[in-house]
Amino acid sequence: MSTPRSVHHALLRPVILHILRAAGFHTTRPSVLDTFTDIAARYMVTLAEHTVAHAALNQIEPELALEVSVQDVRMAMQDCGILHPEATLMDQDYDEEEDTRGVDGFIAWAKGPKNREIRRIALEGGDGAKEDYLTVLKKKHSTADEDSRYNGTILGKQAEPRTIRVEGGEISSLQEWQEKLKQSAKSTSTVSSRRQSSALSSLGDEPEEMEF
Repeated sequence: MSTPRSVHHALLRPVILHILRAAGFHTTRPSVLDTFTDIAARYMVTLAEHTVAHAALNQIEPELALEVSVQDVRMAMQDCGILHPEATLMDQDYDEEEDTRGVDGFIAWAKGPKNREIRRIALEGGDGAKEDYLTVLKKKHSTADEDSRYNGTILGKQAEPRTIRVEGGEISSLQEWQEKLKQSAKSTSTVSSRRQSSALSSLGDEPEEMEF
């Protein structure tokens, strides 16, 4: 059975292939591709962690801790070294001018020819295409309706929740098994508390003896 980590790694590999192809590389070793994929995954996880941390610090109410804003993403990008070069906050305060070279460089890359080439390769035909590589690949290899084939998987729509029945015992579902575990835990804690109270009460019945 595939683990979520292996599934996510397999879905990220074609993205890295598109980036390498856009950069001019047409062949690579599987070990090199897996290394680049792992680096990209770790980098995105780090970026997400820093974004969530800034979002939690910028919100006063706890229920809004995961309300991520553009400012949180920008601060996370600064932490991860995406926006550079950039002067320190002390220098910006001294000059009384915000250094936007890093942001301007990132916007130039996003709108520039390098990113356009990545989109052209990933979208199977350029900026006018509306389907990414995964949708095109699914259509090429799909012999049935997409909803019925990929339903309940990471590639399709979420399946409707259903009850899993347990065969061969009195308990017929996981919910009943969970309730039984809760009841057994409560009864065990009640018996242990009674034993402790009876032990403490028996101490008071014994005559007090003191040695000098």
